[in-house]
Amino acid sequence: MNKILIDTMHIAGLLTNESGAYFELAKAIKNQKITGVVSVVTLTELIKILGEENRDKINDLVYTKLVFINITQKIAMRAGDIRLKYDIPTIDSLIAATGLVENIKHILTHDTRHFEVTRNLIKPVDLKTVLKMAN
Repeated sequence: MNKILIDTMHIAGLLTNESGAYFELAKAIKNQKITGVVSVVTLTELIKILGEENRDKINDLVYTKLVFINITQKIAMRAGDIRLKYDIPTIDSLIAATGLVENIKHILTHDTRHFEVTRNLIKPVDLKTVLKMAN
């Protein structure tokens, strides 16, 4: 089974878009065709992006088949190295480091500006590619 690190905006899409490609992504995760891995720092970004009115949806994420990874000392140190070398925002460094420590090869993201520079560490992919990987 393919493990995919999922960046914040795609988790927001899963929470707010109940049809189309996000429905297919949710189905692939639920049916365990892919393992959706998420850094816990995504919860911080989701609260800011989606606001208090979506707090219940955000809380419900922990009961899905998504795998949430806590920030460990190893992840934090790796994120520091990424931040220093690639000068991407701290949250994105923590997300990338989570994938690297968990031996994940791909990150589902729209944020190519930040994650393209880490391509040699973890490859950015789009939703269409992830859905193909799930089949």
